[in-house]
Amino acid sequence: MSVLLEQPASLVAYRPNKPTAMVVVADPRVRSTVTRHLWALGVRDVIEASSIAEARPRIGNPRDICVADVHLPDGSGLTLLSETRAAGWPNGL
Repeated sequence: MSVLLEQPASLVAYRPNKPTAMVVVADPRVRSTVTRHLWALGVRDVIEASSIAEARPRIGNPRDICVADVHLPDGSGLTLLSETRAAGWPNGL
């Protein structure tokens, strides 16, 4: 849920302290480890995908960060990060 706060010059989107993320890594053990580390850092809503094809349908709902493996079975995670950035995702790793 987002809330808009009025500022003198503009409106600023504010999100409660519950960051969201998507982790796109082919290896299930690595994906699980990355997800656990994100939880430890305070990210509480994490979705996981193992390929670009699995992640693409989820790009339409921007999250706070996308963590993608560079070497995915169906392409480069860098391509996916470009797509998430174009869709309004603020951060990618």
